[in-house]
Amino acid sequence: MLTPDFEQMWQRLLPDFSPDAIHEFNGYPEVVLAWAAYLGAAVAWVWDTGWEAGKEQPYSWFCGPRGFDYMDEHITEDILGYKLGSAEAEALAAFFRTKATEAYGLLRHSGVEPGTAEAYNAVMETLYAMYTLGASHILAKLGYKWTQA
Repeated sequence: MLTPDFEQMWQRLLPDFSPDAIHEFNGYPEVVLAWAAYLGAAVAWVWDTGWEAGKEQPYSWFCGPRGFDYMDEHITEDILGYKLGSAEAEALAAFFRTKATEAYGLLRHSGVEPGTAEAYNAVMETLYAMYTLGASHILAKLGYKWTQA
């Protein structure tokens, strides 16, 4: 479980992220799911390193100047500070790619009929799950540990 900060940020970024995600989902579902994890990772990094300034950043700041298609590279290099092609960047990409593939497999086998409101809701819930996965992954790398309240 994450702090309410992460839920609030998701709600703030979602109106701008979801049109990009939904537009690209049919052609590149695993990419879209992975990008949600990258977004969560970026939010976690900002939460740890400068939340007061970072919590006000718009979606376009997280997306980067080259837009949605290059969001992973922008977050990896410009926010997380991992050089593209480095072992750390490659490990992150492999992890998010694997989890996105698993999530998409679960969606495909869920029995939800494509093109329905139920399918839309399932995709949106999966995007949120990937966002929290990305945030949790980075928080763990930063040394945070889950404790029961």
